[in-house]
Amino acid sequence: MSESTRKLAAIVFTDIVGFTSLTAKDQQKASDLLDLQRAELKPLVDDNGGKWVKEMGDGLILTFDTITSAVQCCLSIQEKAKEIEDLSLRIGIHLGEILEREGDIIGDDVNIASRIEPFSAPGGIAISNKVNDALVREKEYETKYLGKPKFKGVGQEVKVYCITSHGLPETKLSQVSAKLEKGTPKWYFALPALLVIGIAAYLFIPNARSVVSVAIMYMEIRGDEADEYLQAITEDLIFDLASAVPGRLKVSEAATVRKYKDTDLEVSELAKRMGVQYVFKSSLQPSGNGYNLRCRLVEASTGIDKLL
Repeated sequence: MSESTRKLAAIVFTDIVGFTSLTAKDQQKASDLLDLQRAELKPLVDDNGGKWVKEMGDGLILTFDTITSAVQCCLSIQEKAKEIEDLSLRIGIHLGEILEREGDIIGDDVNIASRIEPFSAPGGIAISNKVNDALVREKEYETKYLGKPKFKGVGQEVKVYCITSHGLPETKLSQVSAKLEKGTPKWYFALPALLVIGIAAYLFIPNARSVVSVAIMYMEIRGDEADEYLQAITEDLIFDLASAVPGRLKVSEAATVRKYKDTDLEVSELAKRMGVQYVFKSSLQPSGNGYNLRCRLVEASTGIDKLL
């Protein structure tokens, strides 16, 4: 009878984006990519004290004794992957109990880790709430809340985040909303704000000869979990708007806005520090079974609300 060992570990799953398509086009190139992945990434796992458990098709299963070593290794992996053609990886990390048996690992938490990985953006890293709880204590890491996934057959509550620091791409809520538990539709919050900004841009920007700059501040609402959703939605809105009017509208980056999330600064001072002409502020007030959305587009130089 083989010996089994039970332990707590940081579990990592990876997957190559577009590998099925690559295999259909060129099987030899796909096979060479797997060999290259092993040759380039295994030394990184070893250097960070990790265990290369096994390869599953184009995916990898890795374990680490600590969350920090797992995250550091995954950051190194994504950096290395940038140098390799066609090696675009999604990575998921979860902390949980595993049972090591005959060179493999099994357990509920292994199953959860495998389901975290699809929430990663290509080139990014998705993490569970257990990993996030550890990272929030470290100032060098920033994360974004994505929501509660639909995990059938899982007894424990799981929340999913993505790491947004270290130059990693963020997961957009619109791309994973179908995998999340049903609640208030994500577009309920995002669409009204996007329309307000769009109308404002249409009304005030056409006559401007220079680029107009705006900072979109985080929506305000009571409730910790709601606040996490709104942070993610605001960041998606910043990204979408920045791409919507290229060359005409300059939108402050999410990382800059994040620094002033809970500030009490006046709009004029806020705009001065962020280097923008307009500041967009919004709030959601619970009302019956829904919410009242209030928006302000404030011109920094005058303090006048351009749109309510």
